[in-house]
Amino acid sequence: MEDWGPLVSVVTHVWPKAGDFLRGTELERFEARALVALRALDAARDTSGEGFELAENEAIHAAAREVVAVFEAHEPLGDLLAAEFDALLERQERFGPAPPPPDWVPWQRALLVPVLYATDRATAPGQSGFSSERGPLAYGELRVSIPDDHRMGAAEKPRLWRLRFRDDPARVATLGAVTTSTAHEFAQLARTRFAKVEDGQALVFIHGYNVTFPDAAIRAAQIAYDLNFTGVPILYSWPSKGAVRGYVTDENSVSRSVPYFQDFLRHVLTETGVSEVHIVAHSMGNRLLTEALADLDTTTLPEGSGRVGQVIFAAPDVDAESFRQRLPRIVRQAKGCTLYASSADRALAVSSSLAAAPRAGQSGAGIIVAPGLDTIDATALDTGLMSHAYVGDHRSVLADVHGLLRRSLPPSQRFGLVSVPHTDGSYWSFQPQK
Repeated sequence: MEDWGPLVSVVTHVWPKAGDFLRGTELERFEARALVALRALDAARDTSGEGFELAENEAIHAAAREVVAVFEAHEPLGDLLAAEFDALLERQERFGPAPPPPDWVPWQRALLVPVLYATDRATAPGQSGFSSERGPLAYGELRVSIPDDHRMGAAEKPRLWRLRFRDDPARVATLGAVTTSTAHEFAQLARTRFAKVEDGQALVFIHGYNVTFPDAAIRAAQIAYDLNFTGVPILYSWPSKGAVRGYVTDENSVSRSVPYFQDFLRHVLTETGVSEVHIVAHSMGNRLLTEALADLDTTTLPEGSGRVGQVIFAAPDVDAESFRQRLPRIVRQAKGCTLYASSADRALAVSSSLAAAPRAGQSGAGIIVAPGLDTIDATALDTGLMSHAYVGDHRSVLADVHGLLRRSLPPSQRFGLVSVPHTDGSYWSFQPQK
């Protein structure tokens, strides 16, 4: 195996057979090692350039040998890899000067991220998932296929995530199977998941305005992926119209969803064995979150229930005065509360203009600073055209959320933040990008 060109394609054919020989922890350990080795091979090829003429490159040699060593550590898989490699090399000779088949590409891998969900959307007849119409509270599980990208780092992903190989090399996250379950079945599934993950933690994501169910599912998985969250990702999806002109309809729908979300959160905290539920709400989804938590005291739930961990208000499209009024009832039951705001957020500027009142996600002179709340001003970051989805898109913000959720670091110990004095205390701001 000294011409490493077709190695990725060889692995593509052999990998699915690993489950025939390995089980449980041994299979998980094999997959984790193989994933890291494949990422290292990708990195070596990117650094050196593309093409089969790179066979003499030592960095590629070393990385490719490590991939082979992972398979050879399990004799049946090593033999299969060698046989498939020889067969592919023979077929490769027939291609001559033409390029190799399209499936011989380094970006074939995708991670299947399982996401539990609850929604008060109506089912979509003949479709996988849910519509923009209102429905009863429903539970289930979905899987999102996210292209594995070594640029996200070589760290191993959580054990419940599964690596698969794709025929389509396009690097696009896609929604896969969506299954439904009863509330009891959901609780049982969640209980088995929490028993397997680090600290029994959950990360609940609530989307904002103009978001379809598939887009919400992909976003929930993407955030968990980018944060390398080792707990259980959960999506709560309310019936947004998923249309730019649906703003007023979404305002009514999100308020209607409050009791459903309360039932969901109570169910998760009391029936699943979760230890801690972190919540990230974006934009209008913060109306659902703030209204629900202000009227649901989770500290009075039965003994043995989970607790609310970190609550992250991401660019909240919530009336600033209402947010201030509800905040004391929220902070008393959460482990911590963090507000990300920006004066460059054009979407919130429009919302503020329509409502003739400032939004909680706007910074500047009216930035919200309050006891029990860590306020982070993201204005200094280059956050795109609308500057509204920065919490899920910008690396600096994701890194800050990572430090909060994964390491429990206060703002004073997180990179890139400076303290800013305020009449109500102080808040934190990202340093301007150079």
